[in-house]
Amino acid sequence: MPAFLAEPCNAAFVPSNNITVERNGMTWGYQEQITGNESVVFRSFIDLEAGDSDKFVNAWEILKAENILRNKMEESVKAKPDVKLNGTSEFVNVTDIDYLVSEDALGKTEKESLITSSATVSYTFEKQIDQDTNIWFMGTPNSNVTINLPAGFDVERTEGLNNESKESENNYTVLKGSFSPEKNITIWISENETYKAAMQEREKSIAQNAENKIEENKTEENKAEENKTEENKTSEIINKNEIVEKTGKAVEARKVSEYIKNFYTWFCQIVQKINLV
Repeated sequence: MPAFLAEPCNAAFVPSNNITVERNGMTWGYQEQITGNESVVFRSFIDLEAGDSDKFVNAWEILKAENILRNKMEESVKAKPDVKLNGTSEFVNVTDIDYLVSEDALGKTEKESLITSSATVSYTFEKQIDQDTNIWFMGTPNSNVTINLPAGFDVERTEGLNNESKESENNYTVLKGSFSPEKNITIWISENETYKAAMQEREKSIAQNAENKIEENKTEENKAEENKTEENKTSEIINKNEIVEKTGKAVEARKVSEYIKNFYTWFCQIVQKINLV
């Protein structure tokens, strides 16, 4: 098996590292450029460990090799943690590992051409980073590294980061450099108090706005209920008026009917009297 499988990304070639730290965890992305004789070794590994040893690498063998490399990397990281928080790996958990090999690996094993492989390891922190935190990373000696810090965190000092440079923009700090020959980097970071106060004020404002919104909704609901009650009352009044009006018309109709009946009776009596005379 190739020498780089002895531990994560330890090879004759130099990989690049991109680390993004969050308050509750981090991701570590690797990218490796394999050239020359190392590419022959890498293809041979795929053909032997994931294929049929026919000195040719196909797509199916690459997929199988990715699983082998993913499992190998997971075993290595668990056996020898590469991240520590405040001097211990006790509160750092590996949650996911992904390993990809480019299609450049396809072809005859003796072919010397560039192969790109990449890996991403995700970690969670059981304790959220806050004021006065130090993080230790173990990487490949002399490999390039970019470390992205959480918003609002400042770098107090570093150790083992060669060719160090620092960039800050929109409350984000980015460290760049390379692992030292000792392959370990430690950074001490702290939360910016001004940024922390601004975030607390922002959270308070968001909570207040949410509370105001709830009150507005309640007020709107009460108004809607009041309007509905008024509409019901108006409807009841209208219905009562209609009933009274209909009742009045019925009574009036009965009065007219009785008047006609009485008038007819009187008229008949008059006629009878005339006939008697």
